[in-house]
This record gives sequence, C-alpha cells and structure tokens, in this order.
Amino acid sequence: MWLRYRVLRPFALGLSKMSVYRLKWSGAENAPVSGPFIIVSNHQTSVDGLGIAIAIKKVARHHQILPWAKVEIRKGQDGIIGAILWRIFAKVEIDRGASDETPKAIKKSLDCLKKRKIVLVFPEGTRYTRGEVGPFRYGVANLARAVPAPVLPVGVYRRAEDNGVQVNIGQPFFMPALPQDAEVPSIPRNRAEAMIVKQLELARQWGEEVGRDRRGMKLLAAMIGQMTRTLERYQSDFNRLVHMATPEDNELMRDRVMELLPDDWRKVETPSHRDRPDKQKLFPE
Repeated sequence: MWLRYRVLRPFALGLSKMSVYRLKWSGAENAPVSGPFIIVSNHQTSVDGLGIAIAIKKVARHHQILPWAKVEIRKGQDGIIGAILWRIFAKVEIDRGASDETPKAIKKSLDCLKKRKIVLVFPEGTRYTRGEVGPFRYGVANLARAVPAPVLPVGVYRRAEDNGVQVNIGQPFFMPALPQDAEVPSIPRNRAEAMIVKQLELARQWGEEVGRDRRGMKLLAAMIGQMTRTLERYQSDFNRLVHMATPEDNELMRDRVMELLPDDWRKVETPSHRDRPDKQKLFPE
C-alpha cells in the first residue's frame, strides 16, 4: 500500500500546489526520523491526511502512515477525494456505530506501531468550522496511554491571506505520568492490571530517555512489541486497560494542537453541524 504512496507522490505534490489547496508547511524537522509515533491533528479539509504525509515526506518515504478513518469516508460522505484515498491507502477502519471500537482500533494501532509504522488520528472525529477546534474524543488519548510512543501534534488550517492549506508540525511529547491513585473510572484495578499499568509507566519513562534517531526509534518499536504481548496475555482486562485516558489527557492533546493554530482560533464544546448528535461521543471514557 505504501508503495502506492511513493508512486503517486508526484501527483499528490502537484495536487497540493493547485490554487484550491496551495499547501505549505513548517516544522517538518520536528518529526521523528522513523516510526513508531502517533500523529494527532485537528481536522479542516478532505486532504488533511495527505497534506500531513507530504509535510513529513522525509519519514513518510520509508514508514507507512495509517490514519484512523471512519467507514463513512468509503461511502463518499466525506467527499470524493476522501473516498479515493480510502481505496488507495491502508488505514485503521473505525465504525462509529459499534460499541467496542476502542479496543479494536487500539489493537490494530499497536500492531502498526510495533512494526515502526505511524498512526494518524483526528480526535475531533469530523471537520469543524474554520477558527474552531472541537472536543477531542478519547480514542487517541487511550491509545497514547496504552503504548510508550511519542505523540506528534499537528495544526492544520486555511491561511487567511490566500485560503491555502497550512500544516504546522509541533514538538513530539509523551503522555505525563499517571497519578499514583489513578483508577479506571468507578472500578478499582486488580493486581494484574495494576502490574501492567506500572510496566506501561516504566516503559513511558524509559521511552522519554531514548534518542529520536533510528536506533532509538527501533528500540521503542521493540518495547511496544513487548508491551503488546503483555496486554494480549491479559485479554480479559484489555478493554479496561485501553480506557485509561482522563479529561486532562484530552485537553493536553488539544492544547498542544491549539499552539500550532492562529491566535484567534478557539475551543468549542458543541457538536459540529456536520456531525450527528447521537454519534458525537465516539470512544467514551
């Protein structure tokens, strides 16, 4: 699938220069030199994913980027370009109508990350009006809590001067340490879960000290593979262990993205007019 990206990249670069897009980017040097890492971005256009891939083309040439993609895209509900990209590239499919999508998506993402791939998530779940960043859903925060991988924040917007698409890439970060008494909401952890959470915390601390060169990222991928095997051994606890994110985690991610957007952008807490109210809370806490 990623060979298709490399073959089609000249076409994509030409498309990005069209007057309707006028793609520009900054901060490409902030991206790690290879996977595994998680990209988190706001959502503004039907070509955000392609624009981000072009912006970090140095790493994208060699390491596959897999976006979390709602199945509605395949049906053309997000525009014809989105439907075409769905058929060309690999992705982590998200069925927003299913009740167990968090564990499924995180399992698929862990498998990608341990293979040094890159996972891309738009936590708003849909496109929002220019100047607004919607509430982040819990899926990507739960993923970031379940894996010792860096998170790369990205801000995407249409520039005021020419309406072109701007992609700003921030500094990668790890999720902060969990409070000592943090629990899965309303349910105390059993001994096995507490042990795994401790291992995840130690892996996160170790990951922060690893260099972002190729050797360091390869070590991170090996650590993710080890943690994935540990989680799989405790299958009965997996669903709870991938629901560790807190509201503060979501806001941390949204704040990191907000830093990469124009100063007059604002957070909103109401559903976008493009989204159905009954589907708004994808991956509840």
